[in-house]
Amino acid sequence: MPDYIIGPIAELHSLAGGAGLRRGERMRDTGVVRDVAIAVIDDKVAEIGPAHEIIRRYDLSKNPAGLVTPGLVDAHSHICWAGDRAEEFLRRSRGESYEDIAAAGGGILSTMRATREAKTRDLAQNIGRRAHMMRYTGSTTVEVKASYGLSPDACMRELDAIHIARDLTTTRLVPTFMGAHAFPPDYSKEEYLDLLCDEMIPMAAAHRAMPRFCDVFCEVGAFSVDESERVLRAGLESGLKPKIHADEFNALGGVEMACAMGAVSCDHLLVTTTSGRRALEESATAAVLMPGTAFYLGKPYADARALVDSGCAVALGTDFNPGSSMVRSMALTIGLAVAKQGLTPEEALTAATVNSAAAIDADTGRIEVGLPADIVAWQCRTLAEFVWQYTYIRAERVYGGA
Repeated sequence: MPDYIIGPIAELHSLAGGAGLRRGERMRDTGVVRDVAIAVIDDKVAEIGPAHEIIRRYDLSKNPAGLVTPGLVDAHSHICWAGDRAEEFLRRSRGESYEDIAAAGGGILSTMRATREAKTRDLAQNIGRRAHMMRYTGSTTVEVKASYGLSPDACMRELDAIHIARDLTTTRLVPTFMGAHAFPPDYSKEEYLDLLCDEMIPMAAAHRAMPRFCDVFCEVGAFSVDESERVLRAGLESGLKPKIHADEFNALGGVEMACAMGAVSCDHLLVTTTSGRRALEESATAAVLMPGTAFYLGKPYADARALVDSGCAVALGTDFNPGSSMVRSMALTIGLAVAKQGLTPEEALTAATVNSAAAIDADTGRIEVGLPADIVAWQCRTLAEFVWQYTYIRAERVYGGA
């Protein structure tokens, strides 16, 4: 006997078909069916079928729903931070660029100072509160980067906070270590690179938070392509899979390098060239786009249409962070991908579920018999209505949890 039934469902997009990155035509196949119901036993999907059959068979209360999708998967966030950057936002509104503010000691280094001063428990509560807010905009799995401490002690406390936060939220948290977010001012570049590669990365890999990835910011003013490669190779030696922030403001060749190394994902890609697209097309690397960053910074959007059409596996994330993307909603992210980046609603949903799950090695983003009931019912009846209302759409009900 099921514990509960979700149904009758007006429109279900199950994304069934197994885990792994989807490309091309497969990104447009969301497994849509109508007038169905889902039976759940022990928090797992036990049956999916015609609504009238399942509802007649079991003497359980109905849970009627309009549009139902898998829980959304945020493949890129920086929700472990303290402090705020409100003044920087106002400076950008007066014409200063993100890069200029960072060069003057603001940006990531501003958050570094606040995060270093914060207590571990406060960082954990920040993560838990943000993850809770994200869950009720439909995100049930969220990647979270330890990316602002930029010292052995502070990075350790960030990872401690991520571990503690798992008990403060029902959102699944997938940790990434990103000690290579910026060069802190209390070390020379050479000293910090040595410290990062020789001590901090092995420390992170052994931490109880169990981060899966090593990430690096390959950008002018941050890490060069050669420096980024050194960081990612150190991560591989410690068992951490490579990820890279690349082509956000300048195309330096980081995408090509990371794809050649077998990176799990290349993220941002606002200014990716034909060479970068070719590298992504020919690799098993996900192209993770965050349209919220372009929206928040007033930058041109990544060319998602060209990436999909060239055969790249596109995924989505919010890039939720205090400086360049105060965007917490994957629903908004899906809408921006359709409205501003040329994806179809089906492609955007695939990018925000099964593809974003593959981009962080998470077995979520699908509704299939035998899988956990990781499901969202939305305040609308169809996927078309969802993207039409993307600026304010909210979850009606979120089922399942970590």
